[in-house]
Amino acid sequence: MKDYQAAMLLVYPKLERIIRDLGQLAEAKALASYSGREATEACIGRILAYLRAKESFAALKELLCGVLAQLSREELYLLEYKYFRRRKMLEGEFADVQCAFSARTYYRRQRRLASKLNNLFLLSGADRAWFDALFADVAYMRSVLDGVRRGVCLIDKRVRANLRVRPAQPQSRAAQEQDRAARPQSPARRVQP
Repeated sequence: MKDYQAAMLLVYPKLERIIRDLGQLAEAKALASYSGREATEACIGRILAYLRAKESFAALKELLCGVLAQLSREELYLLEYKYFRRRKMLEGEFADVQCAFSARTYYRRQRRLASKLNNLFLLSGADRAWFDALFADVAYMRSVLDGVRRGVCLIDKRVRANLRVRPAQPQSRAAQEQDRAARPQSPARRVQP
């Protein structure tokens, strides 16, 4: 999978909010323009930049919805688990999915999924030139892309040998204290009697 494709997948869970917030930002800027101290052309330029960014994210959302519709349920689970990490989805919609395979098989399936997504993106016209043209002036997407390139955005937090995320069970205060007391402490943190 290419770095720009990973960046697109990482922003997917936030797209609704980004689109809504950019629309509100453009509207607020337009309503408050009468009291601003900047030139009218600069204000209009900023409003148009917000609207262009909103349209770019809307086009990205449409593309991603089309690509994700072509994936199987297991592939959607693996994608959700690696890129989106939405606890509600993992515990709700995918609560019945169990991955009864080894860690090595998990990585093979993730590699196969990345290859399939690369093909689907390219078939739908989402290549590097499309991405660069769409998000050339959107600083947020450029920062996400830079994060992917540096490796700070892609974090696979899965627990070894247990891919299924279980719902958190509330613990009593006494059980929490027992867990805390049972954890090994570093020598620097041990309290001497």
